[in-house]
Amino acid sequence: MLQIDKRIKPYCVVVGGINIDIQAFCHSEYIERDSNPGYIKRSLGGVGRNIAENLVRLGLQTEMITILGDSPGWKKLISHTEHAGIGLGHSPCLPTVPLPTYLCILERDGGLVGAVADMRAIEQMQIDHLEKQKPLLDEAAAIIVDGNIPQTCIEWLAERYNANGDRASFNVNTAHKNRDATKPLLVADPVSSSKAERFKSCFGKFDIAKPNIAEAAVIAGVETKDSLQNIISAMRKASNLPGELYVSMGEKGMEVIEHNSMTNISLPFPKLRPHSINHSGAGDAACAALVWISIYERIIARELKRKPGNLCPQDKAKMALASALYAASSKYSVNPKLNDYRLCETAANCYPELSEIIDDIRHGGEM
Repeated sequence: MLQIDKRIKPYCVVVGGINIDIQAFCHSEYIERDSNPGYIKRSLGGVGRNIAENLVRLGLQTEMITILGDSPGWKKLISHTEHAGIGLGHSPCLPTVPLPTYLCILERDGGLVGAVADMRAIEQMQIDHLEKQKPLLDEAAAIIVDGNIPQTCIEWLAERYNANGDRASFNVNTAHKNRDATKPLLVADPVSSSKAERFKSCFGKFDIAKPNIAEAAVIAGVETKDSLQNIISAMRKASNLPGELYVSMGEKGMEVIEHNSMTNISLPFPKLRPHSINHSGAGDAACAALVWISIYERIIARELKRKPGNLCPQDKAKMALASALYAASSKYSVNPKLNDYRLCETAANCYPELSEIIDDIRHGGEM
């Protein structure tokens, strides 16, 4: 499974949030303005952190650039995050920042009722923090940008690593002179409608982006009730379409927009899906799968001088949806059983037409 040449050592960098999740699960249908029976659990969370853990579980070394504190709560959060295999050594520590917390209420089927996110810590990130990490960022296989970080930082990353930029200006380490000189894949996850505004000026500079339709509308500068076709049209007029755009549509699956085409990838039949428990974190798992399969595609294309199977954005979307469904089958924000084998197995069960690509992935490292 994805046995990558160890001399290459691809790694990802996630620039984004880390927090404690407090999730309240209702035993029955949620009743507004009333006390609802249920249970509450705490776990590690944060969109960036969740994406990072999913990537680690899929076999990719992953570093995070975030903002850390030093209270007892912070020390516990940092310890548990590093125990999950996520590197935090490149993240600055600011002693006075509060512990980030995400509080949400979930229906009994795992659907989100509402949430409040206290992400004041990550708002303290500055361009200077990123400037100091240029050697790490420059050599990454992918840089994933979480919309929790300040707009100035998003725009700095988009400008430096934009899809149309010239890597020749980078200080590439001579130890990597035999490595493909392509830039890191630049990936956007807007996080929420309120945070999506931060991508409006630079969305088209990303290689890959995974908003939902409400976030896409905000980025396009149109009404949230507008059709996806109008949203995409507005992005095109503003030359603000990323290289590959994957729009999450909930039960309607995912829309794939590339160049002049727009294709809907529907969810598999219910009998083919894993049983859903908790939708929180499903979008993060989808984003991680898009990164994972895109890195795989680049490596195979470079090493074997060919494209694996018939891999295209529509197939990547199916892998992303399979990853989201597998994540939703766990009570945790990141499914602790996830690995590359189980992702491929779930994708093959959900979308049997991917069998050739799955076989290629399973044997892709035998070069």
